[in-house]
Amino acid sequence: MADFDLPPYLDFLPAALLEQLARTYDPVVDVDGLRVAPGLRDAFGHIDTEASLRFVCELYESTKGRLAKVLHQREIDRRFVDTQTQSLIEANADRAIGSPDYETVIGQTDDAGRVVVGPPPPEDQTEHPRVEIPEFLQGFHVTLFGPPDTARMSINAMNALHRVPADEPALVAELVEELGQVPRWGADNEDSKTPIMADFLRACENLIGCFERTLTFEHPTTGKRYELQDNQLALPIKRFPGLALPDGNHLLHGNPLPLHLYDFATHVFHNWHRPEALVFYVPKLESEEEAAYLADLIDQTERKIQALHPEYQLGTVKLFIVFENPRAIFRIPQIAAALHPWFLGGSLGWHDFLASTARLFRFDPKYRIVVKADPNIVINHIRESHRILVEGLAPLGGIAIGGMYGVLSEDGNPASHEVSMAGYIKDVVTQLRRGLDGFWVAHPAFVRPGLALVRAYQRQEENADDATLIELVRLLVPDADEQTRLFEFLESPDVPGLPRDDPRYPRAVLAATLGESNVIANHDPEEVRYNVFQALQYLASWLHGNGCVALPATMTNAAGEKVFVRIMDDLATTERSRWELWAELFHGRVSRDLFEQILQEEMAFIRAGQATGTKRVEVRCEGELERWYPIAERLLRQLATDLDPVEFASELLLPFTLDAVRNAADPWQTANELCPGKYLNHA
Repeated sequence: MADFDLPPYLDFLPAALLEQLARTYDPVVDVDGLRVAPGLRDAFGHIDTEASLRFVCELYESTKGRLAKVLHQREIDRRFVDTQTQSLIEANADRAIGSPDYETVIGQTDDAGRVVVGPPPPEDQTEHPRVEIPEFLQGFHVTLFGPPDTARMSINAMNALHRVPADEPALVAELVEELGQVPRWGADNEDSKTPIMADFLRACENLIGCFERTLTFEHPTTGKRYELQDNQLALPIKRFPGLALPDGNHLLHGNPLPLHLYDFATHVFHNWHRPEALVFYVPKLESEEEAAYLADLIDQTERKIQALHPEYQLGTVKLFIVFENPRAIFRIPQIAAALHPWFLGGSLGWHDFLASTARLFRFDPKYRIVVKADPNIVINHIRESHRILVEGLAPLGGIAIGGMYGVLSEDGNPASHEVSMAGYIKDVVTQLRRGLDGFWVAHPAFVRPGLALVRAYQRQEENADDATLIELVRLLVPDADEQTRLFEFLESPDVPGLPRDDPRYPRAVLAATLGESNVIANHDPEEVRYNVFQALQYLASWLHGNGCVALPATMTNAAGEKVFVRIMDDLATTERSRWELWAELFHGRVSRDLFEQILQEEMAFIRAGQATGTKRVEVRCEGELERWYPIAERLLRQLATDLDPVEFASELLLPFTLDAVRNAADPWQTANELCPGKYLNHA
């Protein structure tokens, strides 16, 4: 292990696997020590050029020491959090988790005097520089998120503003035109993407085509041609992977390159001359020390680009940070200062936020994650998180963006559309009330209504008597019962919050003051079943190569009826499911026998392709997916029952993205042979 530059990467790709890969990979003649997975450069030599690969490798050599330190510090900090949490169990035995005197790791200092989780000490009152927003990024951010894997998906995302339904109310068009904003497109190379390297390179190719306005696609069966519109295209903002993930397809002297570095630097190398292309979302940062590493990486990247192209202006790269970690959310000004002048603002990715908070408190027997079945998570449990985001960014002039709305309707189902749109309106209005400058959506159909809602809300803010918002709601949700419920919501105030000086406030920021949910208990067999059913389908889909899938679920409409919708899942939603399952099993609220029974029942339901009035299978166990479902079952079992669980589900998943494992006759057996001791093989 000492021979590897970044030992934490061995948790994802063990040494035995890396050694086997190095023996079979192709050397890059002009880049000393670099070996690349066979076939990649044959197919994508115009992306993975000798010059771009040399650029990436030089950056890696100059930044790997600092990256090694922050990744090692993560491990130290996690041990501190776990030790402190376990030490407080006895002291909290007679306290309710919602009481002011309940003790947690928040605010505690390590041996170096660092506050590992929570706000920095009061004496940290340093002046933080103002954020500079380029003109093309000013205004409200309605951001469609989705992967740029395929040309068709990329074109559809770019053309989102032109997606005008035949029955769109005229008021929507009026408000969209009046707002005068193009949507943004979060071109996602992270949680909604299985990190298969051919797809990463294809995504890079597609984005170049988007910025050059040359991307086209012709459907091989129907002959339908897809082209970019001439104007009002969405602005792509690429989200590259987090710091923890290695790239098993590019090995430098046997070391996997950091996937974030490879993806970021390759994109910059090919798009350096387009400032609008050099805007990024950065996921999963945990501290200002990690932000300082990232600043060093960007600084060196820009200086190397300027050495190649003297006309390049330093500071052109711009970043949005996804504040989805319970440590980072308390350090917004510090992270902003560390990343100046590249910092723009941030968003709240609340699925990962809840999942990483659940990991933080995993040894606390009284902590409960907000149940996945709760339809009002953002409204009822994310208020303080939104507040700290806005209050942290507003004084800096930064852009504060909310999270994802991913409840899609079923095609051709009016009742499903009503429920989906009603939930969307509540989600949007909630975030506007809280002073956010944008939000994310999971489907192009939400873009135009979202822009219209923003302008209608602005009209109401400008004139309290303006009825545009009410009229827009009537048009978007024609059902009288749903309208009544929506109007009651619009007339009611936001949920009450806590003052900053309340001792419970930091825990409220993390939605960590809850007892048992009033929606359904975390240990209720139906909540367990829902998490298992959805996670099995997602994991099988991810292994198959699709990291973004809309899974059927039901919601209750205003008439009290169960209505099918589709919930857009990515790896973040599955992380929160597995941590919910793990906690219930670890703390003995759900027995191993019951979990195993439910797991087997849900696998049988999926294999049979069954359907009921409230449950349907989306990821069907047929064709190529048949070989991945048994692996998904084993992996979910390990994620939920391992007493020493992996930090990220991708630690178990990543070997299955490599051709040596993926294309084997038996991927599970091959993964076990190449990664000895990594996988639990119990039944």
